[in-house]
Amino acid sequence: MHTVYIIYSDVLDKYFIGQTKDMQVSLWLHNGKANTETAGGKPWVVKYTQQFATRNEAQSLEMKLKYKKRQEIDELIAATV
Repeated sequence: MHTVYIIYSDVLDKYFIGQTKDMQVSLWLHNGKANTETAGGKPWVVKYTQQFATRNEAQSLEMKLKYKKRQEIDELIAATV
């Protein structure tokens, strides 16, 4: 399974959107020093996940989400809580 995820940094007040095969490892990497793009936003917390059978499906949603406005992302997260 492939997972599309949205994580949030309260420090930066910013979302990060990605896709992975292992959500636990990805979150660990985002909160560690390994990922320089997100290292300054620790701690990152998971706000949204959606699983797909194939990587292509996950990448398709990931790209769509990356082009959404902040308000649309907020609404998506609020609708899933």
